[in-house]
Amino acid sequence: MKKIVILLIISCSALLTQAQTPTAVNQTDAKQRKQGPWIEQVEPLRGEPGYSWEGSYKNDRKEGVWKKYNEIGDLIAEETYHNGVLDGPCKYYYPNGKLSAAGVMLAMEIEGEIDTVLVIDPVTQEESRVEVVRKGNSVRNGEWRLYDEDGHMIKETYSRGEIVTAEKGAQRKSNIAPLPHELQQQTGNKRKKN
Repeated sequence: MKKIVILLIISCSALLTQAQTPTAVNQTDAKQRKQGPWIEQVEPLRGEPGYSWEGSYKNDRKEGVWKKYNEIGDLIAEETYHNGVLDGPCKYYYPNGKLSAAGVMLAMEIEGEIDTVLVIDPVTQEESRVEVVRKGNSVRNGEWRLYDEDGHMIKETYSRGEIVTAEKGAQRKSNIAPLPHELQQQTGNKRKKN
């Protein structure tokens, strides 16, 4: 009985020692792939502010929840990744800390997948097969809640990136910035007049 108690005490102290040891960040494996907890700093570029990321890598791809902070350390986004692509719950915040948008992203393509396409040389008409590496692609899916800075909310429902319904009677206030897909619709539908 005494041996069991002593063994239990030694096991517990070993676990406590492991728990107190800080986990190393920004580590790579023998194949130079990013693994485990990671902190990345993105410097300001072309007028866009810099930010930092915190999350985990698995085999050089983002995995799990990643948090994005502005230059002064305020949380501006929480995004869920799987195989390096947005896939799961996401939340975005205004600079004042209030929630800006919340919903789910759906991965449509996984980064690194390879397609083979047939290419025809325009001069010689010779056919050849070329491998194309896909970039990760995600779209909104399900219910998204969008908030203005005063806390007013509207709901939008998406099916694989296409808006299905918007809350009846709700119109987005002018002080809510348009979403990326709305900008494309606005600029893509306008034609230049000669």
